[in-house]
Amino acid sequence: MKTLFIVNPVAGRNNCYRIWNDIKAHIDFPHEVILTKGPGEAKYLAESAVKQGFKRMVAVGGDGTVSEVVNGIVGTDVELGIIPAGSGNDFIKALNIPQRPLDALAVIKKGNSQSVDLGKHDKGYFINVAGAGFDAETLDTNRNLKILRGSPAYVASVILTLLRHGPEKAKITIDGKRYERKLWLVAVANGQYFGGGMKISPDSAIDDGLFDICLLGDISRLEIIKFLPRVFSGSHKEHKAFEVMRGKEVKIELETPRLVQTDGEIIGYTPARFSVLPKALKVIR
Repeated sequence: MKTLFIVNPVAGRNNCYRIWNDIKAHIDFPHEVILTKGPGEAKYLAESAVKQGFKRMVAVGGDGTVSEVVNGIVGTDVELGIIPAGSGNDFIKALNIPQRPLDALAVIKKGNSQSVDLGKHDKGYFINVAGAGFDAETLDTNRNLKILRGSPAYVASVILTLLRHGPEKAKITIDGKRYERKLWLVAVANGQYFGGGMKISPDSAIDDGLFDICLLGDISRLEIIKFLPRVFSGSHKEHKAFEVMRGKEVKIELETPRLVQTDGEIIGYTPARFSVLPKALKVIR
């Protein structure tokens, strides 16, 4: 089977290139390799590879790289493989793909695939989690911090976002039924994890044809600071301000237009619409 590795060398704060050099000698089946040169290129490389007849594509990078490749192969019968080499690598957790790149390569060599759901929005598709409100604003703040990295950058981003923003009056429409809430965030989850290991939607399944729509209600800033560490273990789902609904079609409207993210990339502002495409992607796992 014709396999293409699409490698994002700058993923994982430039660690992906080193990871690729470590694993490429272990690839013992026919393949070709392309290194991306900039944001968004992986999508167009994947689209071109489909026309060339590739039946398997392996994204080597983080969730952003995986999402770009998916947007290039959606609607085809191409199988997607993933070698985690990013900062978060959240999507693979829902698939039980190993974090260790060599172990992930072994999964690809076995070649067992499963059909999983995709999310659709006005500008494309997402594989994992979309969100509006606090998570997207924190992501945007984090991207603009130049002097900090890693956990210190995330903590600083949370604090700055808490100082700048608060809960918003929201209208959430799920499968035609409208709910009104005052919310810190809305997360439309296909997978379970986002934000580099935060288990925002512990009960999500990536092949059930439904989103888990996670809502965080109007609590104090101090309570938010207490709430966030619990998200890493999933114990936050017992919090009285956390609510989960399920559905296939979601529309998010906030009183003030707020940033929207999909798979860790800012795509615009609310209002935003999302829909499930059941079992629309084949993933090697």
